[in-house]
Amino acid sequence: MECLKFEVFSPCATFKTPFSLKGIETYPLPTYSTIIGLLYTALGRKYAGERFYISVQGDYETLFRDYIRFRKYNREEKKKIETLPLEVPRLFRLRSIVHIVGEEKLLRTFKGALERPSVFLSLGGGEYPVLVKNPRILKLEKKPIVDELKHSAYVPDRLKSTFYEEAIVFRIPSYYRIEKGERVWDWKTVYYFPRGTLFEGELLLDEEGDIVW
Repeated sequence: MECLKFEVFSPCATFKTPFSLKGIETYPLPTYSTIIGLLYTALGRKYAGERFYISVQGDYETLFRDYIRFRKYNREEKKKIETLPLEVPRLFRLRSIVHIVGEEKLLRTFKGALERPSVFLSLGGGEYPVLVKNPRILKLEKKPIVDELKHSAYVPDRLKSTFYEEAIVFRIPSYYRIEKGERVWDWKTVYYFPRGTLFEGELLLDEEGDIVW
């Protein structure tokens, strides 16, 4: 079995959660949908229903809070626009490790696109520039392992039992389909474990010793 592996660096990033109300809250790592968007932006075409497995892990140096000017329409007083300060969390110096597992032809297509992207790559809505480092095809092997996480990670439900500690549970967007002209997202439950968490199990490792979660 093979995978596509690459690193993504962004000096600053925010991945807005869908339940942010008065303020904005962020996921701690790029979501699956963010990675899918990055891949197809590099390809220069829209997602066409292809399926593949995504593993995301990584870390950021710190989280700071920024303020932006937010303009809000007041429904009670028609045509009145309110200007409010809005707090936005920023992940500072975010480094992510991404594995993609899928058909060999698709992996090599993604690899070529990341090496020679059609446009300048970014995360989110285009406001966070990224550096994609060293996309490469690596072999995978399943091995028994007892260790501590080298990087914080999104762990799927089927691998949660390999950990001895509790995690932060997130519902993150992944693939989408079009229904009645609108995008309908598939939501995945993942468990966010911080760096240093102890785990034990039989897991997929790449040639460089990193685990595919």
